[in-house]
Amino acid sequence: MPKILVADDSVTVRKVAERLLTEAGFDVALAANGGEALAWLANERPDLIISDVIMPDKSGYDLCAYVRSHATLSSTPVLLISGLVDEEVTRQAESCRADGVLKKPFQGSSLQDHVSALLTKRQEASAPTTVQTPSPAPSPAPASPKVYRITEEQLLAFRQAALRIRELEARLDAERVRSLQTAERLAETQRAAVRANAMLAEMARVLAEIARVANQPGNSASKSD
Repeated sequence: MPKILVADDSVTVRKVAERLLTEAGFDVALAANGGEALAWLANERPDLIISDVIMPDKSGYDLCAYVRSHATLSSTPVLLISGLVDEEVTRQAESCRADGVLKKPFQGSSLQDHVSALLTKRQEASAPTTVQTPSPAPSPAPASPKVYRITEEQLLAFRQAALRIRELEARLDAERVRSLQTAERLAETQRAAVRANAMLAEMARVLAEIARVANQPGNSASKSD
């Protein structure tokens, strides 16, 4: 099973990429930043690397340059991902010799298709060349198989159905991303509520301590005029 390393500082992107790649039959490892990815690469050899362009410490360009500079990793395909793909991003991707740039968020099966294509390309490049041997005398041609024809209307209907499926996949992925983002915001709100309750409890404790000290015998504040 091919192993894919995904490096991105967004937990949402990591989870979406992990789900899509796992569904496609790949083994997935995750890194929250470039530093974690480099530490993982020190002991592991993935079949392909997916990296965000902009991360807090090491960028995707830095990670790609590191891969290309090491003999044991140099042939590993590197797919960069970015929320913005413009001329500058493309230029820097070519400069570090990345194998491609994919725009986030992922649409439909675009991530799976890119990964499969790069892995196939790598396998073809590493396949040993075969020695051509003389072809044997031609044998009688087999009977022609039966040809089934479809009408233009059937072909058009098939294409429309395939397009509709891709549109629904894209909408489903976008909805899953929004759900993950909502869950993250809810978790942060809950953490903020816990912190606020802790502060209120501490404030109540301080007020109680002040009241206790003020009511002690001999305290001028507790004496009546």
